[in-house]
Amino acid sequence: MARRQKNSSIGDDLLSLSANFPFWVCIILAALTYAVLHMYAGEEAGDLQSPKNIEELGAYAGQALLRSVAAFGQYIFPSIILVGGLAGILKRSLKKGKYNRISKSADPGASIRQLTWHDFEVMTGEALRRQGYQVAETKKGPDGGVDLILHKKGELFLVQCKQWRSVRVGVKVVRELYGVMTARGAVGGFVVTSGGFTAEAERFAKGTNVALVDGAELVRWFSSIAKN
Repeated sequence: MARRQKNSSIGDDLLSLSANFPFWVCIILAALTYAVLHMYAGEEAGDLQSPKNIEELGAYAGQALLRSVAAFGQYIFPSIILVGGLAGILKRSLKKGKYNRISKSADPGASIRQLTWHDFEVMTGEALRRQGYQVAETKKGPDGGVDLILHKKGELFLVQCKQWRSVRVGVKVVRELYGVMTARGAVGGFVVTSGGFTAEAERFAKGTNVALVDGAELVRWFSSIAKN
């Protein structure tokens, strides 16, 4: 899972998290959130007419604050969850539409090479999702770390994407991913590029559980699983 950004809020995190769930899950979560917060917001306050000490007064003040937050949050948090769920539906629909347009284009390879680095990662994730993987994107720049985290039948897979149009992916990238896989206990991994790999990278990968996916193989992915 990607680290929480310093400037993100609870609402932002909840919105992003909800977007990854099916909408029916969001409906259930929103209903449960409302029920719990509504029940807590409606609890009776204690009697403070004759507080015994400052500790009791502080405890009461804290409970009163939490009840106020619950009274406000019982409407806000369920709404955020539902909005996130709707945003997720839209995001997945746009992702599927773009994938299908690339698959049905006259030259899928050229369409893939024209993608931005971020769209290249997203489309690679969509291709893997259609192969039965659960896909999670990580948050970072175009040149660092693992780009996609996959799960399938309870097993972990890691993906590094390289939208390199002219430079071949070298052995360093493959070796780095293999090291991360070993450290995190992943059973397999993919290095995916719109171009190709050096001979040294291909030789190194043969002795590992890292699959190298070049531009030609990626076109075959798009062509064979476009209907899902």
